[in-house]
Amino acid sequence: MNTSLLRVVCKQLALWCITTILLLIIIFIPRDVIYETSKYGDIQKIVYDYSVEQHVSNIKEFLVFLQENDGLGVYSDGDSVESHVLKTSGRSLLLVIPAILIGFFLGITKGVFDYFTKNKRVGVGSGITWFMLSVPDLFFMIGIQLLLMFLYEIGLFPHIDLYGHEKLENVIVCVLFLAMYPLFLIANITFTSLIEEETKDYIRTAKSKGVSRKKTIMLHMLKNALQKINVNSNTMTLYILSNLFIVEFLANYRGAAFYFYKAIASPSSFVEGTNFHMNTNSAVGFVLAFTLIILFSNLFFLLLSHLVSPKGKQA
Repeated sequence: MNTSLLRVVCKQLALWCITTILLLIIIFIPRDVIYETSKYGDIQKIVYDYSVEQHVSNIKEFLVFLQENDGLGVYSDGDSVESHVLKTSGRSLLLVIPAILIGFFLGITKGVFDYFTKNKRVGVGSGITWFMLSVPDLFFMIGIQLLLMFLYEIGLFPHIDLYGHEKLENVIVCVLFLAMYPLFLIANITFTSLIEEETKDYIRTAKSKGVSRKKTIMLHMLKNALQKINVNSNTMTLYILSNLFIVEFLANYRGAAFYFYKAIASPSSFVEGTNFHMNTNSAVGFVLAFTLIILFSNLFFLLLSHLVSPKGKQA
């Protein structure tokens, strides 16, 4: 590992530490409220008054809890919070990792295909890519679910279990939902990057030397375009994680995003005296899990960028 790569890795680790600490500080923001009622006992107003002292006290109490319990405590099902977080995060990783790989590598493949067919009318080129990016992916998720159920009802498609997390088909369906938008996002970035590369001087030089178009694209243009594609890999990962809850909710997939939402969600109804406290211990565990996923994803794409760059190969 050369000095420049080591420096970038250290920078990513420092950013991860800072981001994680800030997110954890946000989790411990006081959520106590004051209810103002009428003489008849009706709630007139709910007042929130932030207190730095209470915020610091929440953090101290949590640290004391960690020390006394040697961990994050026990979850409602009797298992430890750490085990619960690891188990549900493992389920989500079965979706996230394939979605990242499909979105990135198949997205690049689709972008190269769009570039090869940019002057042809084949029906599945860049026009399809732009269309898929223009329509909300939530529409496609619900539409595909309804279509599969309809096709099964009329006997044109075998039964597929669309809800749950116990079966392989549950995982496959969720991965497809999760990878859909990232695939076309990377395809579009790849396509536009290749368009920009074709105006460079080295392309004209390659043409003058008789190098074939396919060889020029695959060996030179795509390698240079990968640097721009990698820059957007973080956006792709963040999109996948932010969309993870929607996918898990729609498919009733009990993964980390589903339980993280349950840990931080406010009650749907309340009466006077109701507190809005979250399940802090679970929330802390899930924050660490998600930020680690982002960290490892960033490190993976940094290593990939290092390997394809000329400087990286010379090191």
